[in-house]
Amino acid sequence: MEAKTPVSLIFCADYEPLRVQQCVENAIACLGGLETAIKPGENILIKPNLLSARAPERAVTTHPEVVRAVVRLVKAIGATPLIGDSPGGAVKGVMRVWQETGMYAVAKEEHVELINFETAGANERGVNNPLVPVVHISKVLDNVDGIINIPKLKTHGLTIYTGCVKNFYGTIPGLRKAEYHKAIPPSAADFGPFVGEIYLLNKHKVRLNLMDGVWAMEGNGPSSGDVRKLGIIAASRDANALDMAIVKMLGINPQRIGTIKYISNLKGEVHSNERIELRGEPLSSFNFDKFKLPPTWFYSLIPRRLVRFLGRFVWMKPVIIPELCTNCMMCVNSCPVKAVSAASQSVKPVVIAKNCISCLCCHELCQYNAIELRKSSLAKILIRG
Repeated sequence: MEAKTPVSLIFCADYEPLRVQQCVENAIACLGGLETAIKPGENILIKPNLLSARAPERAVTTHPEVVRAVVRLVKAIGATPLIGDSPGGAVKGVMRVWQETGMYAVAKEEHVELINFETAGANERGVNNPLVPVVHISKVLDNVDGIINIPKLKTHGLTIYTGCVKNFYGTIPGLRKAEYHKAIPPSAADFGPFVGEIYLLNKHKVRLNLMDGVWAMEGNGPSSGDVRKLGIIAASRDANALDMAIVKMLGINPQRIGTIKYISNLKGEVHSNERIELRGEPLSSFNFDKFKLPPTWFYSLIPRRLVRFLGRFVWMKPVIIPELCTNCMMCVNSCPVKAVSAASQSVKPVVIAKNCISCLCCHELCQYNAIELRKSSLAKILIRG
């Protein structure tokens, strides 16, 4: 009989440092302990989700106390931890992201190096995608022995859910992420497989996936949703298995998530919930009832052959709210098709609807919740919330 893939679930009430440390240790112990995954002397990259310069309590980024707990465990084994990511908005200075997210303080207090993917250079790698057959991946990934992936449990306007596999999109440095958004059709069905390919490039070095869901984000994620206290720390050696387990708890059919569907259909990958063994605490320890999905979830229900036709009638486009906009120009700089523009630094940006491809990069990176999603008349009827 084929062995099942373990996924551990541990209840963690809050981010009190000692509690987080114990919960992280318990989650990893359920998998056999970190010493079975890494060796003394290895360089281990810790990859959090640092979407943008947001304070930890906003649940946009991986909480620094979870990162700290992993850093200490890696050190205890005699390996060297490094913290790195390619945050959105790094063009304005990555130090601002490190400081706002709490990563700078953790790195300084724990004497760990922070690595900026933007300045480390990138290598070209081939992927199985006809639209983008070659991608650029940070050279940092080649220079470490292993990776510990620490995503944040959140919803996502484009992919419905963002977790373990999606977190590897951050291994693409700089504005190339926006370029790929331009090339790949903005739908979970198309973008999910592309993100899955990015994960598969890194999979051989992944030693552990540890999800921070103590404070999660529901609704209009990945940056403008509502904070939801779920109290969960989850872990697995297999990123797709962990994503599948969490998605089921959220009440989502895993086949609606592009990354899960793509990877699960590949030979040798976890392809069904029956192949996952849940360890740790029972599901009754967690309350996922009425978890709010992003308003764009409806698109995952539309067969791909109908998307182009219905797209003329059922759409959601970003609109800038002038009263909340601070003219930071992040939306202007992040739009891959230049559909957001401003006549000058003193004029509020506007979205040119006819040029917008609905990739939602501007919505994702706006720090001030100044971009809302406006629905077509038919979308208002079909998409509630």
